[in-house]
Amino acid sequence: MIDLTVLTYVPDPFAVQASRFCLKTAEGEVRFLSASELGSVRGPILTYDVPALIDDLRRLNQSPPTGLVDIGEALRLKVGLPRDEGGEKRWNLWRALSRHFRDTEQAKLFQSVVQARHERPDTEELSALLSLAADALSRLWIDLAKHLGRDELERLFLVEWPLQKIFSHRQFRGVPVDSTGATALLTSLSEEKYSAYRVVAETLKMSPTGLNFWNIQEHLRNTDVSHLSDVEPGGRLQDAFEIASTVSMFAGAFLTMVKAARDEAVVRRAVGADDRLHPFFSILGTVSGRILVSDPYLQQLRRAYRSLIVAEPRKRLIYLDYAQFEPGVLAGLVDDDDLIAAYNEGDLYTALAMQLFGSSEMRSVAKRVFLAFSYGMTPERISLLLAGKNEESSLREAYAQQISAFFARFPALERFKSDQQSKLRSEGSVGSLVGNKRYRVTDGDLTSKEKRWALNQPVQATASLIFKEALLKISDAVGMDAILLPVHDAVLLQFDEDGFESLTERSCEIMVESFSARFPKLRPKVTAGAFA
Repeated sequence: MIDLTVLTYVPDPFAVQASRFCLKTAEGEVRFLSASELGSVRGPILTYDVPALIDDLRRLNQSPPTGLVDIGEALRLKVGLPRDEGGEKRWNLWRALSRHFRDTEQAKLFQSVVQARHERPDTEELSALLSLAADALSRLWIDLAKHLGRDELERLFLVEWPLQKIFSHRQFRGVPVDSTGATALLTSLSEEKYSAYRVVAETLKMSPTGLNFWNIQEHLRNTDVSHLSDVEPGGRLQDAFEIASTVSMFAGAFLTMVKAARDEAVVRRAVGADDRLHPFFSILGTVSGRILVSDPYLQQLRRAYRSLIVAEPRKRLIYLDYAQFEPGVLAGLVDDDDLIAAYNEGDLYTALAMQLFGSSEMRSVAKRVFLAFSYGMTPERISLLLAGKNEESSLREAYAQQISAFFARFPALERFKSDQQSKLRSEGSVGSLVGNKRYRVTDGDLTSKEKRWALNQPVQATASLIFKEALLKISDAVGMDAILLPVHDAVLLQFDEDGFESLTERSCEIMVESFSARFPKLRPKVTAGAFA
C-alpha cells in the first residue's frame, strides 16, 4: 500500500479567500476541489499538518474526509529523535518537502503561501503551485517509504494512521467542557498559583515569573534542592522535583506554581468557548510514540481541575487506566518469572512503598522511585531526593539499601538493561516490539542519558503501542465517538446512559486483551472510575 492519493491545500485562516485543495491520485490524475467536495473523497489521503486542515474545515463547517493521514507521522518515525536532540529540525515538513521540489524558489513560495506570509497568487498560478507541491509530496512519501523499515511501515499503516482517523474526528467534534464552571476553576487556580508563587519568590529572593523546568537550575543554589542543579532540565528535572517534594517545601511550591500556570492556561481557553474545545492531537507526539494533546493541553489537567471536561447530553464519562502499566510492560520485555509473578500477584508500587515507608499511602512516591530506578537513577541518588540533602546520612543510606534490596529480587532486570545498552552501542538504536526506534546522535561509549533511554524507549514505546492498539479495538467495538481524550496510558470515554455498565465492562476487557496479546504471561489490570 505504498501508492497513495496525496492532498495539498492552502487554508484560509482569516476567512478572506476560499481555501484551495488539490488532489493527486496514485495514477497521476490531478483534481482541484472545494471544501464540500473534499469531504466526499474516500480512501487514504496523504497530506500534511492534519490538525491545521481539520481546523480549517471546521471553520468552513465542512466535514473532513475520513481517510486523512499525516506524512508528519512518517517523518517522525523515520527520524527517531526527540525534540531536544534535533528531532524537530529533522522532521520539519517544509525542510523535507523542499528537497522534492524541482525549484527551491517554488518550494519557498508554497510554504509562504500556506503559512499566509505571502500574498496569495491568482487562481491559475495557485493551482499550478498546488500541483507542483502534490508532485513533491508524492516524491517525499516514496522516499520515506523506501527508508522506513518493515516494522515502521507496519506500525504506521496498522496503528498510527488508523488512530489518526479517531482523533481527527474528535478534534472536529470537539471535547465538551463546562464553560460556565470554568470561571470558578480559574478563581481556585489563581489562589493556588499565587500561594505557591509567594513561597518560590521568598526562597529565591526574586520574581519567579517565567521560570520553568528548563531554566530553574541556575537559581537553585540557595534552596533546599541545590543538589538537583546537575539534573538534566525538562522532564527529568521535574521527575526529580516530584520525588524531592515529599521533604522539600521549595520543590513542592515550584511544582504547584508551574502546574497551576499550565492548568490556568487550559481552563482560561474554556471561558466563552461555546461549551467545546478543539485541541490538536499529535499521534506521535513523543519519540516513544505517546499521543500529545495540545492547544490546549487538556490531557495534563490535574485531577482537581478535570471537572472542566464533561460528557455530552445523555452520556456519562468513564476513565479507564492501566494499573502498573510500565512495570507490566517491563516485566513482559524482561520475561523474568519473578518480576512477572510480582506484577501478577500484587502491586509493585505498593510493595515498594511498604518497604521504603511502611505505608501504602506513599504509593505515588514509590511509583516515581520505581520508574526512576528502572530508567537508570542510582539508589544513592534517589535516596538523596527522598531524604533531602540536610538529613543525616544514615537515613539516606537506609533508603538506598531498601531500594537495592527491593530490586535485587529481580536480577534479570539488570541483565536486560545491560543487553539494551549493548544493543544501542552496536546497532545505534533501540525500539518497541513493532518499530518506533530511537537513534543515537553520538558515537563511542554511551552517555548517562543514553544508558537511561536504552531501556526507557523500548518500555514506553511498547506501552504506547499496546495502548493505541486497545484504542483502535475500543473504537471498532463501541464507535469512535466514545473516545474523548487520551491521558498518557489511560483514556476518557463517554457512553450513553443506557448500556453504560456493559460498554464500560467491554472496554475494560479490550484493554486487558490488548495487553495480554503482546505478553500472554501477564495478567493485566485496568481500573475504571471517575475522571476527576
